[in-house]
Amino acid sequence: MYVFISHSRINSSYAFRLSQELANRNIETWLDVRDLAPGADWNQGVASAIQNAAAVVFVIGPDSGDRGQNFEWHQVVSHEYYLDLSKPLVPVIVGNPEIPGFLKLRRPLSLGDTPRSCEEAADGIVNALRDPASCVDPKKLELGRKARREALDHLREYAQTLAEEAVRSAGLRAQGRGDNRLNVE
Repeated sequence: MYVFISHSRINSSYAFRLSQELANRNIETWLDVRDLAPGADWNQGVASAIQNAAAVVFVIGPDSGDRGQNFEWHQVVSHEYYLDLSKPLVPVIVGNPEIPGFLKLRRPLSLGDTPRSCEEAADGIVNALRDPASCVDPKKLELGRKARREALDHLREYAQTLAEEAVRSAGLRAQGRGDNRLNVE
């Protein structure tokens, strides 16, 4: 298994440094620019790599969120990996960026320009692989799950209301047509 490293092009140097530190700890990593076969469909390759990864590390800097990284984030959100404690999602922040909402329940690691900072971030990722729950803030996770349940409940209620209104409306229309037929005959 490997760790997928999500990064914007502007943060590539941090992603490669982190990949090297993880390799020093016998952790295989996947970087699109290095591991995607030439000529392969980028979207398909990245989606598959995220799905098959043991963990996803997000290198997030102030200039993060380019088109490619947004696609990677979308894959994590659409498959709801952010609610799955068995797949570690580790935000690694560079500077003082805004952390995307789906990662707010994860405990971020800091990555600076020093070799020691990169070593500490790699150690944190290794710990997350050993104990996936360690990178999650349990209170925030429960709040996120509760909000999701409430949103789904509201959606079900709304769908039920729409269905009931459609039945009533259809019944009134059918009744109205029946009245018209009676008046015509």
